[in-house]
Amino acid sequence: MDHKQPQQLEHIATDPNTGKDGCPSYYATDDGRYIVQGYKLTSDHARGQLVNFPDGEDAVIITKGLADLIVAHHTGTTA
Repeated sequence: MDHKQPQQLEHIATDPNTGKDGCPSYYATDDGRYIVQGYKLTSDHARGQLVNFPDGEDAVIITKGLADLIVAHHTGTTA
């Protein structure tokens, strides 16, 4: 996996049903990848269930609303 850090982000969506904290959100990068912003998954029990979870990676929680917006963005539909 390429660990090069993107230089520019384009905000695509934030779940409008989560208030004004800006989270969870979805971004496109200047190098063709995507960033998901969300609250960090901190439950040791849940983190233990993640598959192939190497050092340097993290997991964040997103809402179904944001997942629907991501799918809509990539399929040209509406969420």
